[in-house]
Amino acid sequence: MTRIAITGGRVLTMDPERRVLEPGTVVVEDQFIAQVGSPDDVDIRGAEIIDATGMAVLPGFVNTHTHVPQILLRGGASHDRNLLEWLHNVLYPGLAAYTDDDIRVGTLLYCAEALRSGITTVVDNEDVRPNDFARAGAAGIGAFTDAGIRAIYARMYFDAPRAELEELVATIHAKAPGAVRMDESASTDHVLADLDQLITRHDRTADGRIRVWPAPAIPFMVSEKGMKAAQEIAASRTDGWTMHVSEDPIEARVHSMNAPEYLHHLGCLDDRLLAAHCVHIDSRDIRLFRQHDVKISTQPVSNSYLAAGIAPVPEMLAHGVTVGIGTDDANCNDSVNLISDMKVLALIHRAAHRDASIITPEKIIEMATIDGARCIGMADQIGSLEAGKRADIITLDLRHAQTTPAHDLAATIVFQAYGNEVNDVLVNGSVVMRDRVLSFLPTPQEEKALYDDASERSAAMLARAGLTGTRTWQTLGS
Repeated sequence: MTRIAITGGRVLTMDPERRVLEPGTVVVEDQFIAQVGSPDDVDIRGAEIIDATGMAVLPGFVNTHTHVPQILLRGGASHDRNLLEWLHNVLYPGLAAYTDDDIRVGTLLYCAEALRSGITTVVDNEDVRPNDFARAGAAGIGAFTDAGIRAIYARMYFDAPRAELEELVATIHAKAPGAVRMDESASTDHVLADLDQLITRHDRTADGRIRVWPAPAIPFMVSEKGMKAAQEIAASRTDGWTMHVSEDPIEARVHSMNAPEYLHHLGCLDDRLLAAHCVHIDSRDIRLFRQHDVKISTQPVSNSYLAAGIAPVPEMLAHGVTVGIGTDDANCNDSVNLISDMKVLALIHRAAHRDASIITPEKIIEMATIDGARCIGMADQIGSLEAGKRADIITLDLRHAQTTPAHDLAATIVFQAYGNEVNDVLVNGSVVMRDRVLSFLPTPQEEKALYDDASERSAAMLARAGLTGTRTWQTLGS
């Protein structure tokens, strides 16, 4: 049995009492947390010691909505575009250019940045290769396995193209005539066969760290059969499913109904569903989410980056809806850092509501940990530091200029930390980062090689896609 004791830190347990132990000790045995308490109350004999003196110790962050390999497309190509233009003139051309090795390298790069900022679980909404889930899945899931992160591989699909969008899409395409085009849709039967194969091969692998979910893309472009099949798969096999809901006004209404009302009409709102974005919704939609215990992932940076709008998160919280936080695509955020996104989440709602207490830093930490775990149906396993739970734990060094003084842990993390203060990371009881050194990139040479490879691949992909990552200088005014 492997025993690890994290000692001397300020332990933010996120347990039901929200205990903060100063100092506290967390003892890990194999994959699980064995003890959490004051130094006098726990037994650390025979344990490897991680000295967390001067640090905060807390559950790993749960990134409830992201698109992982797209990190190779980030940079200049995505800027100054709203959501639909970004989708059709940057993302889809870029996705058409990926090789298997590009997926693997992009996923490893993503994991390096995510783990370094304390993210231990990701919900990867994967949309590379709409007609070949198996190849894309093998490349991405293999990289997740090697990096040591916990991942839900949520396979996206479109199976109901909309003829009424053809004119709009053609107009958008005309703005970038050199970009490569791809068909993002596949037949329902093909999608379901690929999903079955993907789940059978990969779900619950890597000591349970990898889960596979169905992810119908948006209600507007997925058939009733495709959505109900995803719901049934979640109930019988995967425990969860996810989709984008009401991110943009064009897809926010389906058959003259708001998307949540349409899903309710179909019987497709349930407590296993994780709905992402939910920007263009109203109070009735929120009540429907609460009625069916639908979970929400909000992406404050992505929605701001693409000018999609601001989700009504305070109203969701006031109605008792469970909300987590996602970073979304790295190419409509340009970073993978939940700590920096927490600050944005707090500030946009303070400003929009002119209310400095509209979302507290304590609630935001909950959203990134225990509420994030609830969003993916894993609150009994991760999201807090309690005996019997999986050992997904991070230490965050408070001995930096920006985190000094650190009077209140929640406020310090949300408003002062940058993300690079994360020092140690455990996932499923395994140390995947120690003193800022990643287990899958143990030498500076290996780390530099990954970054060089990723940069070269990104440039080659942009060229194949007919895109450019450089920009002319864009100023405003005289």
